[in-house]
Amino acid sequence: MFVAAAVVAVVQATGSDDAPAQAAPGGGANLIVEQQATEQEQSQPQAAAQASAQTDEQQRTVGASADQAQAQAQEQARAVQQEQAAPPSQPAADEPADDPLRGFIVPIADACISRHEGHLPGANRAYRNDGIHEGLDFYEWASCAVIDEFTPILAAKDGLVIRADLDYVDITPADWARFEAANWAGEEILDELRGRQVYIDHGRGVVTRYAHLSAIAQGVAVGARVQQGQLIGFPGESGQREVYTDENDIHLHFEIRVGDSWLGQGQSPQQARQLYLQAFGLADD
Repeated sequence: MFVAAAVVAVVQATGSDDAPAQAAPGGGANLIVEQQATEQEQSQPQAAAQASAQTDEQQRTVGASADQAQAQAQEQARAVQQEQAAPPSQPAADEPADDPLRGFIVPIADACISRHEGHLPGANRAYRNDGIHEGLDFYEWASCAVIDEFTPILAAKDGLVIRADLDYVDITPADWARFEAANWAGEEILDELRGRQVYIDHGRGVVTRYAHLSAIAQGVAVGARVQQGQLIGFPGESGQREVYTDENDIHLHFEIRVGDSWLGQGQSPQQARQLYLQAFGLADD
């Protein structure tokens, strides 16, 4: 019986070959596992803190970049505003300051001033009673730009609209016969020949006229203020017999009026052209 008890004690002490090592109380494997778990638990908060710090740094970097971009945009905007607000360059010695007949833009973008005498102020108009052309004509073939019924006509200068023929009705063959019967005499007939028109008052007795329009831009009406470069209408052939024939006479007739006269009055057509070049600030081409 003593022998049997000894055998049992030996078996319990050595354990079975199939039992896992960690089953033994206080075994080394158990200690390693517990240490690894503890290290992982300790390292997780540190990793999270590092990730959070990295995210905060990235956010600060992104925020700084956005602030820098916004500051640059604001600086550029201020530069543009300062440039726009800067006083105009001083006129040349032979150019009077604050001249009401300077500072205009050509009413059709990128157009040049025709050299064709018939398109200039002072040109002969045999079919008219007075026989004189009082402004510039802008035709596509002579003005360096596409000019059709879709070409924008721009206000040549800031001003107040004092005429806009919004209810204009095209002339008829009967109207043309009436003009011929009257030998084209009278201001009323001359006005009808200009067709649909817009007039802009620029102050100090200076008015610009835009004639033969096919249409007037929305918002352009008597009493409206317009800015230089604003769309006011489109070229056409209103007031001309081509409006009811198969011929094409689409163009813009443009005048700068000074009181009861017109720019270039009393001058030759080429001299009048020079006055318009000066009004537009253009060199002779």
